[in-house]
Amino acid sequence: MPFAKETASALGAEDIMKDAEVTDLFRRCQHHVDPQAYSQDILSQALDVTENVIRPQRGFVIAADGSSYEAAVSDGFPSARMGLLKIGQVWIDTAEYHKIDPRSGGEPDPIAIAKIEREKNTYSVPLTGAGIHLDGASPRESFRKSTFEAFRSKRFELLDVGLEHTLIDLLETEGRTVMLGGMRHVVIPGNRTCPITGEPLGQDVLIPEDKGEAPSPRAPNKSLYITDVLRLSEAFAEEGSNQQAYTRAMNAFEHLVLAHSIMRLDAAEHTRAILENSVFLVDGPLGIFGEPASLHRPIMKMIHRVRSRARGVPPLVIGVAKTGRVVEHGKLIQPLLMERFPRGRTVLLPISDAYRYRYIDFGAKNPESNFGNDTHYGQAFIVRSANDRIFELNIAYPFPTKSGDFQAMKIDLAAYGIDIGRAIGVLELFETELYEDANIVQHLAHRCASISHRPAGRTLDMFVRSIIGR
Repeated sequence: MPFAKETASALGAEDIMKDAEVTDLFRRCQHHVDPQAYSQDILSQALDVTENVIRPQRGFVIAADGSSYEAAVSDGFPSARMGLLKIGQVWIDTAEYHKIDPRSGGEPDPIAIAKIEREKNTYSVPLTGAGIHLDGASPRESFRKSTFEAFRSKRFELLDVGLEHTLIDLLETEGRTVMLGGMRHVVIPGNRTCPITGEPLGQDVLIPEDKGEAPSPRAPNKSLYITDVLRLSEAFAEEGSNQQAYTRAMNAFEHLVLAHSIMRLDAAEHTRAILENSVFLVDGPLGIFGEPASLHRPIMKMIHRVRSRARGVPPLVIGVAKTGRVVEHGKLIQPLLMERFPRGRTVLLPISDAYRYRYIDFGAKNPESNFGNDTHYGQAFIVRSANDRIFELNIAYPFPTKSGDFQAMKIDLAAYGIDIGRAIGVLELFETELYEDANIVQHLAHRCASISHRPAGRTLDMFVRSIIGR
């Protein structure tokens, strides 16, 4: 590693490039399967679904996105850092959007456009990092406490119900709560490691809903929090960057805000009507990764329960990924699709596990396993839009649990009914040429959630330093 302000040699790469072993290893590496060699098999699985596309005429499209930033609190203490998350959510009334969309016969109206852009919510979440002591606690305990306080914050309240309540509702569907004295208690199993000491808890810990915390049997003078069920502190680093922990937290917050919106609207008769014909769009796949991944199971159950009792057209939950292996594969086979399906036709390619392990994630550790078994609550499809754009579309599984021959069930298109046509209809209605393979609602959500590293990041650095870095 160079010293501070020391510049590296311009010829530093020359030795690497001349090393025969390095070159030999590179030549043995492969990063994708040539689609031309398997074109017939690939094309045989692609479907022309042009006639099945259903463009929404009414209802809301609600999109969510998130971003994170890590700020150093002082030049003199570069290892002391704070994390800042921002979650954005936009609501677009489809009927109002048609009025300004020329493709629907509408006329662009700056006032109406500005009104649509104002229908948004942003949530700012501060999380402590390495070298930070919140109320005198250690950095790891500070991170846990700041996470707990974020869930209890009024900023997430919807219809007077907070995000912590929604988290407990989800845990209840999984049997991870008990009722004592007329109050729900979250159960942290005794076989879990104590997040304070690192030792096994040794006994179940019951955390009451009202207080949200209870003493740890391994550290009686310190608290376990309800949010410890998410295990986010396991990714926390006492020294150095905590970008991974913040990314995990952001991923969990994005999906919990989605669940929060659905569950709170579904809770009362007078708000349940809002869910009819609505579409909830998440940036990225319908999956929760890392330590909080188990949360995907109750979210999957919740979506199925809400949809099964909905009146009229049930709400639809979709995810759209802009990057990743599936998108890269879609762009790789895009010329093949164009040869078979001309521009103007919409093409769907279901990503079965067999297809994924053969053409996308070849060399997977266990190619017989159900992909996303511990993380995902939605199925991936490649969509080539009528305008020849590639999307990775994820649609919530139409099942409450992953039982039976789930690998076959999740790609049974009949099980999705009109959901596939509705989802593609949203993509094609809100397609935009502003960015490659983008859609307007996702762009608006990203715009209100994004934190640019320049200049916004530097502004946040100055903001953090002005308060903490004294």
